[in-house]
Amino acid sequence: MKKTSIVLLFLAVFGYTLVGQTATNLTYKFDNGVVVKTEHDWGQIWIQQKQEAFVAGEEPKSVDISTRIFGELAQQTTFRLTSGGKDVKLKEASPGTYSLKMTGKLIGKPGVFSFDVEGIVVKPKMKTTVTITVYKYQVSIEEAAATNKGLAGFESKVAWYKGAFDQTFKVGIPTFYAKGAHENKIAPDVATNDISGKIKPGTYDVLITIDISGHSQKIWLENMAMKADVNYKLIVNMNAGTIAYAGSSRDVKQIHLYPAGTADKVQGNTKVDKATEVISYEPATSTFACRPGSYDALLVIGNGTRNEWKKGIVVRSGIRTDIK
Repeated sequence: MKKTSIVLLFLAVFGYTLVGQTATNLTYKFDNGVVVKTEHDWGQIWIQQKQEAFVAGEEPKSVDISTRIFGELAQQTTFRLTSGGKDVKLKEASPGTYSLKMTGKLIGKPGVFSFDVEGIVVKPKMKTTVTITVYKYQVSIEEAAATNKGLAGFESKVAWYKGAFDQTFKVGIPTFYAKGAHENKIAPDVATNDISGKIKPGTYDVLITIDISGHSQKIWLENMAMKADVNYKLIVNMNAGTIAYAGSSRDVKQIHLYPAGTADKVQGNTKVDKATEVISYEPATSTFACRPGSYDALLVIGNGTRNEWKKGIVVRSGIRTDIK
């Protein structure tokens, strides 16, 4: 219960800026050499630390780490605390400032997800608690032998969360580039539709574009070797939640999401403000992917002459949120 409360607190206050400390040297890499990089995605890492006196009878431990990873991404996380490049035991760190590396084994195809945290402070006779919450997309690459007349087959799919795939065939469109050269696109030899086809064997940087309600996100799969007569299924699991209007009114047309607390801040003003909104959805009764977090939702009713606030809407990874 304590962990859940901490996570929801982070989500309620992050406001799409990083709370606490910053993760650096982020690495997302498969053992086969494919490197995952993202641009304009919803992913985030929250890091906070606090120092407090040991409780009477508590076993002294200089640094205690609490982690939460949303959805499917990594498992078997390990931590290295270092000072001047030398490892230091978490339990026995003397007062000073340290670096921390978190490494997780990717779920699915072998690989690692890791990052560094600088500035971990240990004070005399006090315990440092580091709380790390990770929200990132899971990328999977499935391979299967096929008869492709010497070409490599591909298919791209996007899941809002595990098992909930987008069915439009317009989300997750892949674009191919020569390795390290993102200036010129390479057209597939066969285009079955927007998200599948066949291409000559080779090593590519593959760009997967995800457009959610006008927000364009880019997921790069760099250094991807594609072999003849092999089909590659590229799956991006956004580890998101979903949202829709499920109330009794048939006149609700749009959902506009704002950071939690906005409704009280604007003191009842129900005018749509595109400059401060996080994202909007139309039609309101359709189901859309949504970044986990806490929001105030402004419902646009009819032609917009009457709008209504719904406060404290919480979207969780892997769960549908109905606004009523």
